[in-house]
Amino acid sequence: MMQFRRKCLSVVGVSSLVFASFVPFVMPAIAQDADCPTAADNYTIGFANLTEDIVFTQLVREGIEAAAEEAGNVEIVLADNRLDGATALANADNFITQGVDGVIEFQTDEAFGNVIMSRFRREGIPVIAIDIPMPGATFFGADNYFAGRLAGEALAEWVNENWDGDVDALMILELPQSGPIPAARMQGMEEGLQENIAVPVPEESIFRLDSKNTQEESFQVVSDTLPTIPDAEHVVAITINDGTALGVIAAAEAAGRADQIMVVGQGADPSGQEAIIAEDSRYLGATGYFAELYGFQIIPAMIALLECQPVDPAIYVEHVFINADNLCEYYPDAWAEFCAE
Repeated sequence: MMQFRRKCLSVVGVSSLVFASFVPFVMPAIAQDADCPTAADNYTIGFANLTEDIVFTQLVREGIEAAAEEAGNVEIVLADNRLDGATALANADNFITQGVDGVIEFQTDEAFGNVIMSRFRREGIPVIAIDIPMPGATFFGADNYFAGRLAGEALAEWVNENWDGDVDALMILELPQSGPIPAARMQGMEEGLQENIAVPVPEESIFRLDSKNTQEESFQVVSDTLPTIPDAEHVVAITINDGTALGVIAAAEAAGRADQIMVVGQGADPSGQEAIIAEDSRYLGATGYFAELYGFQIIPAMIALLECQPVDPAIYVEHVFINADNLCEYYPDAWAEFCAE
């Protein structure tokens, strides 16, 4: 499986990526060859990160910086969207003022997507949107429903083997503000679980909680929910990312109910990996997104857009469910002591 990682690190185009079959918005065609108004010897690209407070997004930023350095003709201008739509809009205006050639947007609030994109389109600035689609931008990121199914089916298998397929309560740590596309990963996890356990969880035992994409909020809403289900001994949680998964586990531990819960998530960043291999872990695993490799796919795609080469309107990353059994296939150096055992 390490062959996949080496392949991604050496990518110089977008031909090796998996493309979506449908997206609601498509960038208009750009003139070719000598008529390409955005082609240049060097490029300044703005990257507005989702936040700098999450391990996953830090890895995305580091990968973009490394890929730009490898390209040799790309300068990155950084901004932090701070999980806030208004901040993302201000950052977009600042990119325009600075005269960037292209923009990579990682922003959480779909309500601001139309406004932000209208300003970039007015200036003729191509945009790649990470994980949360924006109208007119090339999409890059998760194959959300498929990624969700991987985690949900893995959780169902564990429940069937350890709890005879019986679940007393299901907590869904979601992110409503990001809209229907990221919600598809939650749908995939829920359906992957429900369709594969012996006894599906009834609706009255399902708790849909707004995680706001943070470990802190996840801890709070789960801490508030657990006392309402005092008799539940088999509780599962599906989460939007690793941070929210860690918040769920911390809340269960604080309530003295860690042995009653099992959690799956999305991302498999280093914080999640550490939890997966912890002793008596309650984090079964997470669908891997390989955030550290995003930049080595995004930067070539952005250069192709700026040079008026064809780029599919949506580019998906590849996914695999990461657990303690296969972690060392993907990250042996990061967990050398664990992998040596």
